[in-house]
Amino acid sequence: MRYDTEVTFVIEKDGYYDPELGEHIEPSLDEKIKFANVTDLGTDRSKALFGDIKQGAKVIRLLRPYKRKWDYVLIFNKLRNQTDKFEIITERNLRLKNTFIVQEVESGGQVI
Repeated sequence: MRYDTEVTFVIEKDGYYDPELGEHIEPSLDEKIKFANVTDLGTDRSKALFGDIKQGAKVIRLLRPYKRKWDYVLIFNKLRNQTDKFEIITERNLRLKNTFIVQEVESGGQVI
């Protein structure tokens, strides 16, 4: 299994007021880049999870565990030459690996 796809896990940090500085801190993004094995979700698993076959669902497998909670993940699509945004559907944490099932979302946050 090749871990050759670059994925970016993104955590959105809300803005807040810092009383020590006396100013508002702007919202920011915390990004962590990992290499993963990314494949399309199989039809059997898609039917078990969603009740039908969903387009845009992927399986992300990491060689090393990534335990932080993240808001969404960005995966580069080589065919369309753009980055697609995915949200988590389910995850499995093993001792030495992580597996995430994610589904593509539009930029507005709606599931396609």
